[in-house]
Amino acid sequence: MNRIKFLSVVTVYSCLFVPLLHSTYCFSNEAAVTSESTNTTKKDSPLNPLDVANEQYKQGLNYAKYGLYDEAIEMYKKSLVQEPNNTDAYKNMGNAYLQQEKYDEAIEALRKVIERKPEDYDACYTLGTAYFDKGVYDKAIENFIKTIQINPEHRATFFLLGIAYAKVGKYDDAVKMLKKRIEFDPNLAIAYSNLGIVYSMKGSDKEAFAEFKKALDIDPNHENALYNLALLYDKTGNLDEAIQYYTKTVEVNVSNSDAQYRLGKNYTKKKQYDDAIIAFQTAVMSDPTNIEIYNDIGNAYKAKGMSKDAEGYFTLYKKQKESGKGK
Repeated sequence: MNRIKFLSVVTVYSCLFVPLLHSTYCFSNEAAVTSESTNTTKKDSPLNPLDVANEQYKQGLNYAKYGLYDEAIEMYKKSLVQEPNNTDAYKNMGNAYLQQEKYDEAIEALRKVIERKPEDYDACYTLGTAYFDKGVYDKAIENFIKTIQINPEHRATFFLLGIAYAKVGKYDDAVKMLKKRIEFDPNLAIAYSNLGIVYSMKGSDKEAFAEFKKALDIDPNHENALYNLALLYDKTGNLDEAIQYYTKTVEVNVSNSDAQYRLGKNYTKKKQYDDAIIAFQTAVMSDPTNIEIYNDIGNAYKAKGMSKDAEGYFTLYKKQKESGKGK
């Protein structure tokens, strides 16, 4: 249950191609062409394949704008049959696959962009996010490094590269990248929060405390900074401070089941059983798969001398466990 949380970044790539995905295109109606000399209608001439490809591509963009990713992908594919070198079609197809969490397909599409345009840093970055979200961090790092080599000012890359380094245990590199991100935007609370997480993973608690505090100076309601600061206080045995920051976390997000659960555990340590039961019950509503909570509630009722209520939760815990439910 002791889960250090980075802010989710899976959605970072989704805004890379906004100008393409949200562009508005006007389609012209084809009209019969009349001959001035004979005043007779000519038959429509065959459409140029590039024109067909362009229309199909634009249809794909419009589908994607409304979240119709299957339809968008189909139109991109049709467009590429006519014009196989349209890197924008591959790029937006990769983005559509990412929206569907189809990482292998996204990777294949984005690699085709880079094959044709090796200096396309947006494609490199998005390919890195695909590998990142798939959990292939070495490949993510490789593509993020390439992105920075092409465009040293690409701020979002430093952010994800720092987290990717942390995921593979390269904490010093992670610190360096996140500090670089902070240089670009000194008031970005999320960067300080994630830097604090890296320091915590590295075992540098003093530095971690400082970074979480910086994040909260910028944004007092930053959920991850509050939660991870609570974890640090928990780790050092400072129950009152831990409770304070877990409480602030759930005030920001009552559905944060991890914070609710740990709040209940700390209330139990302080023998504040009523508060513990409330926290546990809220936690299990947000995360019914954590069946250990039923056992904790039972123990809290037992400590209060309410054996009948305790037995009810112990029985529920036993049934859930025997059925193989939960985690």
